[in-house]
Amino acid sequence: MLYNNNKKKMPKKQINSLELLNNYLEKADNIADATKKTYRTIGNNLSFNVLTTQPNVLRKLKGLHSNPNTLSQYLNLIIILRKDNKEPYDSLIKYRNQLREEIIKMRREKLDTIKTDLPPLKYLDEKLEKLTGLPYIYNYLFVTHGVRNKDVNLVFVDELPEDGKGNYVQLKRGSAVLDISDYKTGKQYGRKTIKIKEPKFIKELKKLKLNVGEYLLARKDGGKLGTSAFNERVMNLSIDGLGEAKIFKILVTNLLDTDDFEALEELVKSRGTSLSTIMKSYNLNNTEAKKKGEKLDVKLTKNVAEDSSSE
Repeated sequence: MLYNNNKKKMPKKQINSLELLNNYLEKADNIADATKKTYRTIGNNLSFNVLTTQPNVLRKLKGLHSNPNTLSQYLNLIIILRKDNKEPYDSLIKYRNQLREEIIKMRREKLDTIKTDLPPLKYLDEKLEKLTGLPYIYNYLFVTHGVRNKDVNLVFVDELPEDGKGNYVQLKRGSAVLDISDYKTGKQYGRKTIKIKEPKFIKELKKLKLNVGEYLLARKDGGKLGTSAFNERVMNLSIDGLGEAKIFKILVTNLLDTDDFEALEELVKSRGTSLSTIMKSYNLNNTEAKKKGEKLDVKLTKNVAEDSSSE
């Protein structure tokens, strides 16, 4: 309960956005620290009363930002806070849905530009073949399995833990096994297992001579690198400094251009995403490819549901 200097209860519509947010976060126990940090950054920048009328909220918000991505992020939090305080938010949701169409359009325009600037998959394969050590290991995972940075913050183990909380790599019977639970869409898709039999990958991993419990990339004291430091180091190790996101775009573009939906199915599984997300982000002019993609997305959704029901 919030009070002013006279110890009287303050009307909720006079409480600033950051206080409303703190009240909400105190009650919410299932929000990741990174999300809380993002929410607080937005809360600090909301200089108007988010519990005022919806037309007024939209007018104030449009005065702060024009980028649809930024507007959508701010709207997400405002809707959460209004819902938490039992204030109407239907008009805000309607406007957010309109922004989604703008965002998809912007992504497609950006991807069309990026596509002309990025090298072909053949170039990545040729570069990968010449790499050794950690640069080879990380780029192999990006080029072959389309994983994100967070997925490959790996610790070496002799036996895979049963807790399903971290990201591990194990050498077993001539294979390297990646067990990944801590990743961007982990709550939605669950624990991922990637089995690698590529001889060069296994050879380069063995050459690192890692001790059990040691991270592939670690702090000087051997501890786990923070997200920003890890991302920076992996970016520097990636082919031409492209980073995993651009490499993934190259992979998807190649598979869509060649209608290789079988390989695309494996790629979306190893990344932990949906084909519908990819289809929305890429400007596909091939109607037949769209139809195949829709059928594949139905198949993947069915497989996920069957896997979940059998657990």
